[in-house]
Amino acid sequence: MRPDRGYWEYYNDEFDWPDGFIKPNLKATRKIYAELNIPTMEVEALIASGFVNIHGDTIIDRYYGGALMSSDGVTRIHKNQFLDWYRAAKDKETLLHQRSAQVSIATSLSDLEAQISQLETKLKRRLLFRGQTMHYQTTRLIKNPAMLIDGLGEASFLPSLWRNLIRRKPNAFHDFHGLSLLEWSKIIYSQFDMSEIDLRVKAQLDRGEWMYSAQDMEDSDDPLLSLFGKVRLDLSMGMNYNLADILNTLLQHYGLDSPYLDLSSDLAVALFFSSHKFTPGEYSSEYRYVGNNESKSILYVFGENKAEMAEYAHDRVLHELEPLRPRRQSCVICRSGPYALNLAGLYLVAAIHIDFELPKAERLSTQDLFPDSNSDNFLNAILEHCQQPQRVTNFQQ
Repeated sequence: MRPDRGYWEYYNDEFDWPDGFIKPNLKATRKIYAELNIPTMEVEALIASGFVNIHGDTIIDRYYGGALMSSDGVTRIHKNQFLDWYRAAKDKETLLHQRSAQVSIATSLSDLEAQISQLETKLKRRLLFRGQTMHYQTTRLIKNPAMLIDGLGEASFLPSLWRNLIRRKPNAFHDFHGLSLLEWSKIIYSQFDMSEIDLRVKAQLDRGEWMYSAQDMEDSDDPLLSLFGKVRLDLSMGMNYNLADILNTLLQHYGLDSPYLDLSSDLAVALFFSSHKFTPGEYSSEYRYVGNNESKSILYVFGENKAEMAEYAHDRVLHELEPLRPRRQSCVICRSGPYALNLAGLYLVAAIHIDFELPKAERLSTQDLFPDSNSDNFLNAILEHCQQPQRVTNFQQ
């Protein structure tokens, strides 16, 4: 990425999506396939579909497998097992019922709630939800047979970032880069009166105090400088580690491209997204009520995996910048990466087709889930201080 543009290059049609730190070994990949007597044309189709080798003797399915050496026979397949796996991929009926995900139809809200209650009893873990106005499958030529579900195929849960990558440069293995430290600083520091901070720093220096770093500020006996020092230190020290999930998740919640998929722990929130179609606009956007979208609407149910999913929690670095969207939407994000583009698909336990109209009394509104910038001070800050505020999803109220 060019240092002057950074994150915003993702919106540039000419962005070349450079590979990240871990690159597939395509020479070794082709060698493994040749040793298995897979025809050249099919070899290239496999590579284009994301079945590649990084090191060792394992073929990784980049939609789920992760850049790991171990083999699980499903998303990371040892070369000695690959021919059996590949025959199943070519004969799509062979493993069509491999996934245990339930596919059903709900004919009323009470029916839907009963089905979810049964799932909770059966699985004995927290369930998460995602509603959509229609179902989408992955577009790759060769799909993973172990991920096929009767009636659904291979469900697509690619976050916005990877959808753009697959559309523009499908063979790239790109590592995500979020907003720069400088840009996050502008957004987060906007909650402070910086002229007052400068005056207090000068007063401390005039008294002979040492006041040249974030740590110096945090150690100050001035409560405002101490607070600002804590925020500044947290941001600079945690940007690439413990804060990455929090800050990059906020990009997702406010309509910017990210490698995260939104789920919700609240069924009512998921039903809003299954019954409202997003319509982008030049200056503002809206969610338009479409009911069950002629019975195309669908509710996906996932079993929570805390290693790969995270619930939004307010961090000290945000101080009084309280993002309301993740709270109102009971958001839980599922992570992904260049070698796990469709990771949420691993945790899908049910898909329920919505064949009823949600009663008006049970419907959430756009105002419920997307408070405007007068209420949401984080939204106000990002609109005012990010480099391309027009990219932030704003809604007609």
